[in-house]
Amino acid sequence: MLRIILAAIWVTMMTPPALAGTDKTGSAEQIISATAQDIIEADRDRLAEAVLERMDIRAIARFTLGRHAKSIEADKVDQYSNAFEAYLRRQIETNADRLQGLSMTVTKTVHRNERDAIVTTVVDAGGERMTLRWRMLLRNAEWQVVDLEFAGIWLAIEQRAQISAILDRPGADIDDVIAQFARG
Repeated sequence: MLRIILAAIWVTMMTPPALAGTDKTGSAEQIISATAQDIIEADRDRLAEAVLERMDIRAIARFTLGRHAKSIEADKVDQYSNAFEAYLRRQIETNADRLQGLSMTVTKTVHRNERDAIVTTVVDAGGERMTLRWRMLLRNAEWQVVDLEFAGIWLAIEQRAQISAILDRPGADIDDVIAQFARG
């Protein structure tokens, strides 16, 4: 069950819609604490926004394209980002019930430099506990989540490897990745 919850959190943490009036200018730790509180308090219909509001989907999507990003036309990158976002939104809607009733506590923040921090949290899901580490970057005076680590695996990096595996196939292109998101 805990792994399912983690997958739901990861899948749902990757899109940019913002809730009106949300302050995204606090410290990295405050942003994660606020995100946790938003997740806990959100009803099923607003859960996606509560989870996703502080994510930089365009940057994460571009990162997941890796070395392939430079060779893909800008309009195709936009199509990919939109497909990625739509896929993630569907996943959050599918897994919304699994995210209800969680508690999340910030336990530590390590600043790698003034614009890069790792915030460690402990998630309790009905007595099962797991540690998540959130990679935060300060961009345009706002802290944004750009990756999540669980059990030693940084999930955006893992997603990048999976997309690269698709794009490295003979004859494959970005449309194949977009189609994969549409099916998922």
